[in-house]
Amino acid sequence: MKNTSFFLMTLILALASFLSCNRTMQEVESNINYSDTTFWYSCGDTTKAADVFYVYPTVSAISFADNDSSLFADITLPEVREEANGNQRFNKMLYGEYNFYAPYYRQMIFEAYQQPIPVLDSLAQIAAKDVNDAFQYYMANYNHGRPFFLMGHSQGSQMLIELLKHGMTEEQRKLMVAAYCIGYHVSAEELAYYPEALKPATDSTMQGLVVFNSVTDTTAIGMVSRGDVVGINPTTWTMATDTVPAEFHLGMAKYNDTRDSVLIVPCPTRTYLYKHNTVCPDLDPEMVFIPAYEKMFPKGNLHFADSWLFGGNVVENMRCRLRHFGE
Repeated sequence: MKNTSFFLMTLILALASFLSCNRTMQEVESNINYSDTTFWYSCGDTTKAADVFYVYPTVSAISFADNDSSLFADITLPEVREEANGNQRFNKMLYGEYNFYAPYYRQMIFEAYQQPIPVLDSLAQIAAKDVNDAFQYYMANYNHGRPFFLMGHSQGSQMLIELLKHGMTEEQRKLMVAAYCIGYHVSAEELAYYPEALKPATDSTMQGLVVFNSVTDTTAIGMVSRGDVVGINPTTWTMATDTVPAEFHLGMAKYNDTRDSVLIVPCPTRTYLYKHNTVCPDLDPEMVFIPAYEKMFPKGNLHFADSWLFGGNVVENMRCRLRHFGE
């Protein structure tokens, strides 16, 4: 079973570029001015009762000034912003019940993940600062007291977890319905150190942090989700480990070319939790497998599908959490 959505094709092409390059770190001191709408994919709608603040995953293969000397995306370039637009457009349609706010940010490009941890940490600080700055601008100028969801995938989720840990006030947290940090992980150390900021949601209604990662079998757990301690099963929104029947999967989100829309289509699979990863034994392990990236995402790892594989469940769960918000 394959999802041929356009942003997955973009991802595969960008990964091919990633494999052919080696780059080094470059210092960056400038800030992004989020009062300039150039640096927002979407920030104008206020007609709906709740908001989504969305942070896209790693999509960029174009570095700062495209000068082969840095490892983060230069969002002052139109072509860099364009790299993110397919993913953001898909998600704006998927979460169309809500006002959609989506900033561009100087994310780590694909090549960064070959670098030593100190370099990665420095790069992550650039991306995290942009996301924090964009969120603070959103809260001060766009939110107007409405409840909101944080939504992200992969690197986007990583940056949202940093925002939860370091960037949100208690008053802001009170307006957050849930933080869907899909395709990333939270360690036991983080959970212990930030007990107020990282409160896992353990059922389908409570406010808090929602994390999930999926695989087709237990041997396919990759680097991104290894060691996660808060992963939940998105077909039941619990941390129970028993096998869940296929009818609990409410369908995957898929782009429809003829209608220019996102549809929820059947994707039946049983699920169960293993080490906080959602195992989907009935899905094809080749579903989103990229051989060149096998070390990080072995065959059967569904990281590149996580943001749409449980689309029907996520959309319905957002409605449920919003209904119970403030109880």
